[in-house]
Amino acid sequence: MVTVAIDTDVEAARPFHEAAHPTHPALTDPGHTLVELLGFTNVPTAVWIDESGTIVRPGDQAYRAPAASPPAAGGAAQPQQQYVPPPEHREVLQTLASIIDRSGRYDDAIRDWAAHGAQSRYALSPEQVIERSRPRPPEVGMAAAEFELAQHLQRLGAGLDAVPHFKEAHRLDPREWTYLRQALAVADPAWGKVYERDMLSEVAAVGAGTFYAPLDL
Repeated sequence: MVTVAIDTDVEAARPFHEAAHPTHPALTDPGHTLVELLGFTNVPTAVWIDESGTIVRPGDQAYRAPAASPPAAGGAAQPQQQYVPPPEHREVLQTLASIIDRSGRYDDAIRDWAAHGAQSRYALSPEQVIERSRPRPPEVGMAAAEFELAQHLQRLGAGLDAVPHFKEAHRLDPREWTYLRQALAVADPAWGKVYERDMLSEVAAVGAGTFYAPLDL
């Protein structure tokens, strides 16, 4: 198992790696290479690759079943403050909650593949992998080029000059949510409102069903 944070800023991902105390390789992908090579459009996404380097499942949403919270000191669980979303975000959050699968089915599928390899009913044929993989029309390639240029400008310290290229990457490939996530993450509040909408408002505009594909096992 290898986990990869997709973030231009390696240091932004470091606290999450350290908090997780991983016992497997935990990397950061500042160039968004997984987007380019494997068609990732959001996180968390997982891809299965066998010992020969062959993809046997393309990207699936990879949410785990929720873990039981340990009791606080003294044995009593402490109540947590509940987040109340603003009215304009409630509908999209409800839709996303209905798409995200935390049933534990994905955990079970991975264990089945680990136990049975190519004989697992969850391992797909090459034809099925290609059928499920994301199409790559010219617009996707142009969006990737715009995003790479935006990242280059950002790294040079010309973040405001990067904004039009982040915008164009999102316009060309609006279902590639890692692009918008990154653009919003590096936006400086001092620039003012350079993006028309926040993430959830943009999800509502593009379509909540594009944010995660339903888990198909």
